[in-house]
Amino acid sequence: MEKTYYPLSEERARTAWNMNHMGAFRSDASDYQGEVDEAWSIADEAAKRNPERAEEAYKLADRYARKLAEWYNKKYRIDSMCPSILISGGGNFPVAKKRKQNQAWDSHYKEIEKIETLKERIRKIGTSAETIKSDDDNAIEKLRAKLDTLTKRQEAMKAENAKARKEGRRAPFAPYSLSNNNQNIRSVKKRIDQLEAQKSRETTKRQVEFMGESVMVIENVELMRLQLMFDGKPDDDIRAVLKRNGFRWSPKNGTWQRQLTPNALSALRWMIKSQEAA
Repeated sequence: MEKTYYPLSEERARTAWNMNHMGAFRSDASDYQGEVDEAWSIADEAAKRNPERAEEAYKLADRYARKLAEWYNKKYRIDSMCPSILISGGGNFPVAKKRKQNQAWDSHYKEIEKIETLKERIRKIGTSAETIKSDDDNAIEKLRAKLDTLTKRQEAMKAENAKARKEGRRAPFAPYSLSNNNQNIRSVKKRIDQLEAQKSRETTKRQVEFMGESVMVIENVELMRLQLMFDGKPDDDIRAVLKRNGFRWSPKNGTWQRQLTPNALSALRWMIKSQEAA
């Protein structure tokens, strides 16, 4: 995949600049390209570390480039909503419009934080810090790769310590380092066993009574989601309980759902048991 710089609207950027600055126009193009270059550099490192996941790394870098360009272009639209008071002067200044612009800015700058997480996802590819979601189509393969990395690290640390002791030196890796890494190995093995057990099952459906409402409980193995399907929109109290227990509404699936994990099933059992005891 070739590196792509997505277009920034220079015309809109210039208009936004003139509405908010007194000096000569300064383009964001070089800043944008520098950020994209960094994302691709991180992807290059991930590809060297895990060649089999190179395509995934570069797709994330490309997504970063596209999302960042979209962010800049939307920023120009927001910047153009209302001029700075330094440009327009104080007379008949549109206070309500400026307030609306400030709210849009606040929301927009939160988006950049989400976009920047794409770089972190690329950095973590093939490392022990990578979080692998259970609903990832390649979750088991990724967990096996992570297990292999952790196992090799454990063997390397033990070998370095043995060599140091043989040479009369202090062991470079403290016992807690070996213990922590070994715990990570056990945790990854446990997750692999759980996922393999879950994926070997079939999707199940059952009807239960919950807070006076009939609800269909779906253990959706294909999507790795625990789904609750009500006959209609649940009331405020039910929605509050669902949210407190990690369930979120999915317009796409028409269900309240969370990832299908042992914790999710335990939460559901607790919810039903609690309302039965009430």
